[in-house]
Amino acid sequence: MSHETLPIVLTLVSFGLLIYTHVGYPALLWLLSKLFPQHDTPSNEPAEWPDVSVLVSAYNEEAVIADRIRNFLDLDYPRARLEILVGSDGSTDRTCEIVNLYASQGIRLIAFKERRGKASVVNDLVAQARREIVVLTDANTFFYPDAVRELIRALWRNPSACAVLGRLDLHSSTERGNLDGVYWRWDTFIKTLESHFGSVVGGNGGIYAFPRNRYQPISPEAISNDDFLIPMLIRLHSGGQVFFAPSARAWERSPERVRDEFQRHVRIGAGGLQGILWTWRLLLPWKGMVAVAYFSHKVLRWFGPWFMLVGFVANLWLLDRPVFQALFVGQLVLYGLAAAATLVRHVPILGKAATAARYFLVLNAAVLLGFIRFALGIARPTWDTAPRRA
Repeated sequence: MSHETLPIVLTLVSFGLLIYTHVGYPALLWLLSKLFPQHDTPSNEPAEWPDVSVLVSAYNEEAVIADRIRNFLDLDYPRARLEILVGSDGSTDRTCEIVNLYASQGIRLIAFKERRGKASVVNDLVAQARREIVVLTDANTFFYPDAVRELIRALWRNPSACAVLGRLDLHSSTERGNLDGVYWRWDTFIKTLESHFGSVVGGNGGIYAFPRNRYQPISPEAISNDDFLIPMLIRLHSGGQVFFAPSARAWERSPERVRDEFQRHVRIGAGGLQGILWTWRLLLPWKGMVAVAYFSHKVLRWFGPWFMLVGFVANLWLLDRPVFQALFVGQLVLYGLAAAATLVRHVPILGKAATAARYFLVLNAAVLLGFIRFALGIARPTWDTAPRRA
């Protein structure tokens, strides 16, 4: 390969894969969904609702835990068939005290003295759960009243399901705006397409469910991404499909500081590389659509920052060619928009474009840092939560 051919290949492949994972892959799913229509699923509901354990891991959540428990108590699900367990991961604030106030209403606190990380807490909570179906959620997530019913309906209507993921809506203050609203809506659309094939590979820790007897304990060293690891490990070890249930809705407040969103994606980046090492067999070609979805939706996104770096550097060698000059200018415009996002946030159209550009770059920079932290062995299974508002 000549000295001119290599940078051309690196540039085209890098940006081609970036475009594919964000635009080409959803287009491919949409086309396949039209070519292979989904079979109708039952529209009714179970004759008898199963017993459900709702589990939440909490660390220093005194600002929101009372509201969260009241949210549980307002669920439209047969109360006798519902148990609610709150696991305190070595909390040092009033979290345990507040949870105990609701003991008479059936809320069970499991207080762990030492802080070990969410993975260990989830493993222990599932082991102590007594019901048939497990619903996992977060302390700062709030269910709509019928959320658990809709999760159970989705499991019942899809007999091949090993897990179902609910829909999480992000709320934010008017003055700060939603940092990741456009990205989140687009990702939700992709989950809907993946669900057509039972191949959803990414959810959110706020709302998902699975049969308790199919649970595969996750490593105590898991850095993040339990909502990715748990469904994927179940699928890897016992088969089944993963579906998206958009009618099972929850909401939470979107981080209002770029710093908090950055830290969240640093964990996602570290946890993503770790997750690949534990679930790589689902990428084997004979795994079918789940391999396509895993590679396209997750692996390529987690490697996106490297594609951006390689593409940018390779593009520098090609600035004597008009096409690559235009491509380079496009990258500079993207970075310039991101840098000016705060200044032009209220300008129509331009403000939204700049905010989207900033979020895209923050996300990729965070994932890159997460990869580096994992490679250096300094990523940890515990982290500080973003500031909560009651």
